[in-house]
Amino acid sequence: MRILQVLPHFSKGGAEKVVIELSNSLINAGHEVTVLLAYPVDPTLNQKQLVDKVQVRFLVSQSKNKYSHYLVLPYWIVRNWRTLREYDVIHCHLTYGLVFGSLISILRKIDRKKKIKLIATCHVVGVGVAAFPRILNERLSYFFDSFVLMAQDAKWRNFIRNRNRENILLIANGISSNVSGHKSRPSPKNGSWKIGTISRLQAERKPWLFLETFANIQNLKSGHVEFILGGDGPERESLVLQSEKLGLTTSLSMPGLVQTPNDFLNSLDLYITLNVEAITGIAGLEAVFAGIPVVGIQLSKDYENGPEDWIWSSQDPQGVAQKIVEWLKDPTQLATVAEEQYKIARETFSVERMRDNYLSLYATKKQ
Repeated sequence: MRILQVLPHFSKGGAEKVVIELSNSLINAGHEVTVLLAYPVDPTLNQKQLVDKVQVRFLVSQSKNKYSHYLVLPYWIVRNWRTLREYDVIHCHLTYGLVFGSLISILRKIDRKKKIKLIATCHVVGVGVAAFPRILNERLSYFFDSFVLMAQDAKWRNFIRNRNRENILLIANGISSNVSGHKSRPSPKNGSWKIGTISRLQAERKPWLFLETFANIQNLKSGHVEFILGGDGPERESLVLQSEKLGLTTSLSMPGLVQTPNDFLNSLDLYITLNVEAITGIAGLEAVFAGIPVVGIQLSKDYENGPEDWIWSSQDPQGVAQKIVEWLKDPTQLATVAEEQYKIARETFSVERMRDNYLSLYATKKQ
């Protein structure tokens, strides 16, 4: 099967990581994969993780401004239609990919000689998503044979129900495991617990919730605890000021963009992730696969943590802190949590399972 993956670039991010994992796994399964990017960025950020057999193409050599690569899309698609029409599947990601796919959908109706399967994966899910990207994703979802959500929230469920949408479905993200099994951590490294997370420091991600959780842990836990907030973004400066007000100056480090997640994760005793209902992010999955116990800050305000949730979560930073302190008091329980989470991740959130779900979707006949 010839498959084209489309997204704007390979910067650091969960969506970019998913495309890389999926593309590599499709190659391993014997398929031909090309990744089409709007423009190049530093290949050390993510692109270098692609296996050699994945072909990479760019629409433009560099991005002149925020919208320039959108303006060339219609011309580029028409000019390259003979090549594009030979793909069996065009799989689109993020807003840029969805706009690309919408134009392909229009051109596909004109040229009836080739029935390309059009798939989109929506990564705009959860609290904190601005209204415009969500509305744009909802409108563009009509152009695709299948519109995949990596998670669901109340707004998407209402949209699906109220519009009677049958082309929208859920496929959970999956990643590869770089460890052979769970790494037990019965006691803190270097005599003190180290708790951390990786996040884009953007307002919609609510990174201040991590600082509030850290501060509550510091107030509840006797003994020294180190905190680390990895990642970069426009909120960094305000977060530094907030950390000082919360009394985290000596216990918190903010190293910026994390180039080597494995090294970062292996330094931790516990990881705090962001959950949308029962679904966690890519960095959270990476932590689980590294054998680190994970607890979640819940972004869906109406969601109640249940017995079937594989990652415990709460909307309240103090409640999250209390759960963490409870686990830290019992290292055996901490190790058990990590073991159970690892087993569930291997069964449910592996890259092989994600790949097979997408392959089934790719193979479904277009109506």
